[in-house]
Amino acid sequence: MRRAAAAAPHRVPVGRGLLLGAMAALAAPAAAEPAEEADAGPATAMIVVTAPPTPGRVLAPAVTLGREALLDRQPRSIADALRGLPGVSVRPNSRGETVPRVRGSEERQTQVFLDGAPLTVPWDGRIDLGLLPAGLIGGVEVRKGAVPIEYGTNAVAGVVDLRSRDSLGFTGVAQLGSKGLATLSAVGSFAVGGATVTLGGAHQSVDALVVADPAALPFSQAPDGRRTNSASDADSLFAAVGLTTGAVAWRASLLHFTAVRQVAPESDRNPALFAPRYWRYPTIDFTQAQLSAEATLAADTKLRLTAWRQWFGQTIDAYRDISYSALRSREDNDDDTLGGRLTFHHHAGPLSLRWSASATIADHLQRDTAFPPGNPGPWLRYTQVNLSTGLEADLPLSATTGLTAGIGYDRSNNSRTGDKPGQPVKDAFAFSGALRHAFDERLTLVLSGGRRTRFPAARELFGEAQARFLANPALAPETAWLGDAELSWRRDGVTVTLNPFLIRADGTISQRVVRVGNQSLRQRFNLSGSTSYGVDGLLLVPIGETLTAEITGNWLSAHADDGSRLVQRPDHEVMLAIDWAPRRHGQRLFDLRSEIRHIGPAVDLAPDGTIARLPAATEWNLRAALPLGRIGATRLALTAAADNVTNALVVPQLGLPLAGRTVRFGIRVE
Repeated sequence: MRRAAAAAPHRVPVGRGLLLGAMAALAAPAAAEPAEEADAGPATAMIVVTAPPTPGRVLAPAVTLGREALLDRQPRSIADALRGLPGVSVRPNSRGETVPRVRGSEERQTQVFLDGAPLTVPWDGRIDLGLLPAGLIGGVEVRKGAVPIEYGTNAVAGVVDLRSRDSLGFTGVAQLGSKGLATLSAVGSFAVGGATVTLGGAHQSVDALVVADPAALPFSQAPDGRRTNSASDADSLFAAVGLTTGAVAWRASLLHFTAVRQVAPESDRNPALFAPRYWRYPTIDFTQAQLSAEATLAADTKLRLTAWRQWFGQTIDAYRDISYSALRSREDNDDDTLGGRLTFHHHAGPLSLRWSASATIADHLQRDTAFPPGNPGPWLRYTQVNLSTGLEADLPLSATTGLTAGIGYDRSNNSRTGDKPGQPVKDAFAFSGALRHAFDERLTLVLSGGRRTRFPAARELFGEAQARFLANPALAPETAWLGDAELSWRRDGVTVTLNPFLIRADGTISQRVVRVGNQSLRQRFNLSGSTSYGVDGLLLVPIGETLTAEITGNWLSAHADDGSRLVQRPDHEVMLAIDWAPRRHGQRLFDLRSEIRHIGPAVDLAPDGTIARLPAATEWNLRAALPLGRIGATRLALTAAADNVTNALVVPQLGLPLAGRTVRFGIRVE
């Protein structure tokens, strides 16, 4: 059922009381579990439906974070969890959304999935990971390069594959910190008869971000250490039930979050010359329901189905000046998306075959209102239909060598275009191949590559961002040719991974500044092409029984065909992490984690269309956990975290630096 987009200027989240009740209710069954099983037992009917690593399948490079790693990092959101992963960067954009970028790709080239269903809002082609609480997630996998055909259209640079909680037990976290920062999350899974039920909720809020360096914000910024217009408040609820009946395993789940968010203005620019965004989101609502099923038809034959329905609504208020007292315009959005994927896996002689087909139908309604006079404009309707089909085959070449190859066909149709010109149907073929050779049980090499196409999101084609963008309905798809070589070595707990890569993109979508009358508007357009190459790396070394050292990083060269450097792409990012977790009688005495992350220089597009330099920066983060003991099978621990300890100035884009020193303390219940 379509929901009318809200137009109310203020909204108060209502999920906190439900969340507190969920924590109390879920803690009781956790305490009844035996100590060695609490939060450790496998849940039934958990289905991996996107691209499972079946025997004989060779996949593109990936980096994963399990439940223990997520606890050690103490992330508040999914965006926080991704920071420091090799080849992955996370940054807030000018709309206040926190988005992932794989190997310097554009944010819409990386798709986000939860339990096999895409979370990306099709109209915009992205999802704000800063609003997704990490406490509800059981694991994260980022797959890079030529990803499998099952992921469907637009997964050009990679995917972020999130896995919801899949083990019995309970985890709850509560933290308070700088500038009114608050985090509260609880998730638990328990058996009910033959089914597994998962319930969870989370709350995140902050009154303001901390200013690291006031000198870097000469405009639209008060001298009080609180970033102007940077408050946010979000509540999330998650529920799932899974069951295995005979040869069929199924799982139904529901994710809902609601948020209120302010958008910090670009404070590098003089409002008299180049007006920044004076924006607020009084309403953000996201709901996704999905059903997954896997049927074992024979010993080597499986059928997987995933279906999802997504509802998304938001209101964007644009103000005239830094006082946020007079509205200039309002944009109401209402999205309704229906999608599904079917995968059939069977054997044919030496081949293991996977046939896949997916489709999404995304409907977007938008209404714009100018102030004065404040009379709402007409609702404009936009519809986009994306289809993807493919076949992938695994072939064992020897006991130590395997090959996987795939071919696919993608199609996109903007059947309704509001008040904009109609669009031709766009389509493209995709293919990929991956070869794996194991030299011995320690050393492996994977060579992979392929071709992928991303169709422009409807907002890229038709969106004007409240008179900040000049629409370009002639925007064409961008095509990427991808190549990877991943060398991995493991011995005695030591892991070394090196991953050189090459990306050749045709029709790369970029931005330019266009002067229209007395206004400077941005417009998306297609470059002739660009070339990116570099290397990702990981070194994990245990030092004795209590210390672990981890080095991750990437080096990147990204240039357009005319030789200009692609914007907002640091030429390197490196993180050194030391984790100290001494034990006594098998129990942790405490856990300390120190992270030093260095981000190299980059360039950005200035308001006047010239290229400006973004400086390099180094930030230091600390994490600590001190176990307090047990109440039955429930473990208690004090937690502490400090982000950007040295108050470093980190500028991922002009006028929008990351937060300064932020400290939080809390308690964790397992």
